[in-house]
Amino acid sequence: MPNVTRCVCVSFVLSLAAVSSASQHTVDELRGTTWRGTSTCTDRVAAPACQDETIVYEFRNGDKAGTVILAADKIVNGDRVPMGEMTFAYDVSLACWRSEFESPRVKWRWCFSVEGNTLKGTATQLPGKQVVRRINAKRVS
Repeated sequence: MPNVTRCVCVSFVLSLAAVSSASQHTVDELRGTTWRGTSTCTDRVAAPACQDETIVYEFRNGDKAGTVILAADKIVNGDRVPMGEMTFAYDVSLACWRSEFESPRVKWRWCFSVEGNTLKGTATQLPGKQVVRRINAKRVS
């Protein structure tokens, strides 16, 4: 019986830790921030048209509670060129801010995490789950 009690207690503590961790990821960690860094290709077989980029990401309030909108730009010849917008929500199971992008050619899952003043992320091609991009950016505002 003591092993069952210990197992239940450990499960309860781990559940509380997961809920606590998720509650730390509110839109406030991204809303109103600007990030500058790189988006680097990692699998040119899965994504042969991929190009390494210097990026500027700006996050603002989303249309629904718990979401933020990312306006993504790349730097070309010193100028910011808009790439588009995506809506992100925190995904507890993936432990990241997640969005999916789909076009007639590709379907990608974007996943970002904030570590202090660093934004790290990946773009994963679906359904094969090949990581095709790695994002590493620093907060500039």
